[in-house]
Amino acid sequence: MKRTNIFLPQPTIDKLKALSKETGLSVAELIRRAVDEYLRKKK
Repeated sequence: MKRTNIFLPQPTIDKLKALSKETGLSVAELIRRAVDEYLRKKK
């Protein structure tokens, strides 16, 4: 795995942090899953 930096609007970060607390998944894991799902749908 390689580290990368992204810039997100504060409201998006706030929603990710809330979802992270709700699910027990890290924000990074939520982002990875979202990107994977997006790429899967684009194929």
